[in-house]
Amino acid sequence: MTDPVILHKAQTDSTMEDARSAIARGAGHWTVCVADSQRAGRGRVPGRIWEDSGESLLFTLILDPGRVAGGYPPTQMVALALCRYLESRYSLRPSIKWPNDVLIEGRKIAGILVETEERYFLAGMGLNLNQKTFPDSLRRPAASLGTVLEEEGRPAVLDPHHELLPVLEQIEHLLDEPAGIDEVEKRLESLGGEVTVRLGDPSKNETLCGIVTGLQGDGALLIRTSEGAIHPIYSGEMTEKP
Repeated sequence: MTDPVILHKAQTDSTMEDARSAIARGAGHWTVCVADSQRAGRGRVPGRIWEDSGESLLFTLILDPGRVAGGYPPTQMVALALCRYLESRYSLRPSIKWPNDVLIEGRKIAGILVETEERYFLAGMGLNLNQKTFPDSLRRPAASLGTVLEEEGRPAVLDPHHELLPVLEQIEHLLDEPAGIDEVEKRLESLGGEVTVRLGDPSKNETLCGIVTGLQGDGALLIRTSEGAIHPIYSGEMTEKP
């Protein structure tokens, strides 16, 4: 694997903002901003935060869009890389909750946020590692990698610094040998199931109900409604079944 430039902080407000600052100072592709804990991590939807107790792998990776192939969103590419890491390193069976969460047995284990800055993608990830408990206010059940392994009789205290490079290695594999959207699709949570999707801006409360039939080649979620029409969804959030 190509050695990344690692910029580490014990505590920060946000690794995403650290990456923006690093670019302003001249940082480029394959620079990664890492923190042991962050005070103001955020999710994909404005107003949501990434709950962090200092027991997660937290980083933002700077990527040159010219190195990101595949034709589908980089969010899904990073989610696929994380799934490959969990599968190859720990023999787990993760799934991808469109558009940006990775789950194990229906419980959220990681969130991914991709933004842009100047000519770069900023790929942020929060991966739960050692948490034992989670806030009651979370929208869906959550888990950490450590608790999942413990439930399988493989107790472990995981070091974020030891987990970072294997995750980056899987991302680099997908940069050099891009996978098709079918690799993301076969790991898709709720594939073939009935869901409600809150469309676009959550504040507008516009929804679409139907069956998840897969992903379009460009990463759009495909929903078949009761009328039989298939709708590609580019922005939204899957919620509870109707």
